Order: sequence, then structure tokens, then C-alpha cells
Amino acid sequence: MKKGIVCMILAAFMLTGCKDKLNYIEQGTQQMEEQQYEEAVSSFQKSLEEKEDAAEAYRGLGMAYYEQQDYEAAKEAFQNVLDNEGDETPTLYNFIGVCSMQLNDVEGALDAFQKGIALSGETGGKKDEDAPDYTEVVREMKYNEIVCYERQQDWETAGAKAEEYLAAYPDDKDMQKEAEFLRTR
Repeated sequence: MKKGIVCMILAAFMLTGCKDKLNYIEQGTQQMEEQQYEEAVSSFQKSLEEKEDAAEAYRGLGMAYYEQQDYEAAKEAFQNVLDNEGDETPTLYNFIGVCSMQLNDVEGALDAFQKGIALSGETGGKKDEDAPDYTEVVREMKYNEIVCYERQQDWETAGAKAEEYLAAYPDDKDMQKEAEFLRTR
């Protein structure tokens, strides 16, 4: 996962905090910025105990686990974001998808990537200038979607998705090579 995406999410955490006192979500966010992931896990868990914003606490918990490469716990935490009425975003689904890939759950990864890609197109009409830019996240999900089809040995779908990807991102040298390989399958 690109560090820029992680920084963007951490910045969002800072905007959701209480102004008067440091709450556990803010504390966990600061610890994440300082790469103190175990401490961040503790802070986000305390946030849940104190009944602060559960969706944000689970989002932070998922990120902390993700950074520690505990993909099972991260995926569960990210799912809890959705279960606690947290915002569905392409970034959240990308994290769920990447965790699923790391856990060899190709079907779960595909499902998450497809939901995230679909969600990114729901805005329709004029784009809100304040809305987050998910361009790079969507690109990553489309790339990972191809990888998932390859893992399933669904060469035909992987090839078609690779051609779609190249139509949108023609300068991707790695995908150009991959698409050439898939044409021979």
C-alpha cells in the first residue's frame, strides 16, 4: 500500500478528533504517524472500550494491524468499520482486498476490489472539489483484480481486464509485459 494513502487516512483521523482533550483515536493516530503500531493498537482498543467513534477506532485498528502485517486482524477490523456504519470508501475496500490476497482468499479479494472500484464510480455528475481523489487507489485495485484472476488461472478474464487496464493506463510497462504474456495463454 502506498504511504500516501496511509498518510491521507491518518490526516482524516486528525480531523475527526475532539478539540478539548486528546482522545484515544487521536492518540492512536499520532502513534501511527510515529510508526508505534503496537501502542496504536492499544489506543484504538481503549477507544472502543470508551465507546468513542467505533468506526474510526476500527479503521485505525485495521491500519495498525496492517502495518504490522497481521492481515487477519486487519481484515476483521476493516470489516468492523462497515459493521459500525463507517464510510464505505474505495480505500477501505482496497485494504480489505489486499488483506484477503495476503490470506490467499482470492474470492474475498476480488469481491472487495470490485466493490471498491464500483464505489469509486458512484459519484456521477460534477465532482466535488473537496471529495477525496481515489485515482491511485482505483488503479491499484484494478491491477490487483488482474492478479486475482491470474491466481484463479482464469486467463481469459485476466487478459480482458489487462487490456481494459492498459486502455486506461497505457504507460504501465509492467502491465504491458503481463498483457503480452496473457495473450499467449
